[in-house]
Amino acid sequence: MSILTEQVAALMREVAAREIMPRFRALAEGDVEEKSKGDLVTIADRASEIWLTPRLEALVAGSHVLGEEAAAADPSLLERLSDDRALWTVDPVDGTGNFVAGRETFGVMVSLVERGETTHAWIYLPVTDEIAVAEQGAGAFWTSGGATERMASGRAAPDRADQSASFYVRFMPEDWKNSIERHADAIGRKESNLCSAFDYTSIARGHHDFVTYFRMLPWDHVPGTLILREAGGVVRDIETGLDYAPRILKGPHLLARDEQSWQETAAQIRALRAHL
Repeated sequence: MSILTEQVAALMREVAAREIMPRFRALAEGDVEEKSKGDLVTIADRASEIWLTPRLEALVAGSHVLGEEAAAADPSLLERLSDDRALWTVDPVDGTGNFVAGRETFGVMVSLVERGETTHAWIYLPVTDEIAVAEQGAGAFWTSGGATERMASGRAAPDRADQSASFYVRFMPEDWKNSIERHADAIGRKESNLCSAFDYTSIARGHHDFVTYFRMLPWDHVPGTLILREAGGVVRDIETGLDYAPRILKGPHLLARDEQSWQETAAQIRALRAHL
């Protein structure tokens, strides 16, 4: 791994130790707010993003940060996706609802985008002290218990009854929502982590087969997409057939372990939509 990869991983561990884990299952009254209906933010989210922002910008000259909480306060910051300056995306606590509820399924996600392409990605799971990292063209790696191994997503189970998947359809147009839900009826195991950090790393490690999303906010999807691709997986719009890129903000996207699995599942969902 490069020096930059190690530096960012160290920052993520430090911010988790300083700002996140001391507040896990210890949030005080007033530490949680609702940005919009059902969309929570905590003091840990805000403090972590504030701590990370200047430190990430110092690592790459001329870079700037697009953080979830800063963008929630000022949506015009999304325009930073359009220029070619080096851009860090930051999700300081992904899975905030889980964090508030005391569930362990939350993480910290960071990526580096250069000229519109993701070159580096990190997903850190503070509870277990596990981290996934990827560099464009150099593979994805998982570190757990002091041991590091290359991530390989593998081939999804051929029979839907044996597959494991997550289907997030909250923001889907009605026709895609209905076709995906009909497809989901035949899947053997359905689960909702409500945490992109867990969804992406689970597929990249070969523990999960598919996930669907519509709203593709960069802090939620840019890091995981590079990690999954470098592990052999696919993240692509079901309707257009275009690979996900940092400047894409919506569309019915399917995450899959490999190309063949993506093609088969996307075809099944499209066929169901055509018959609605």
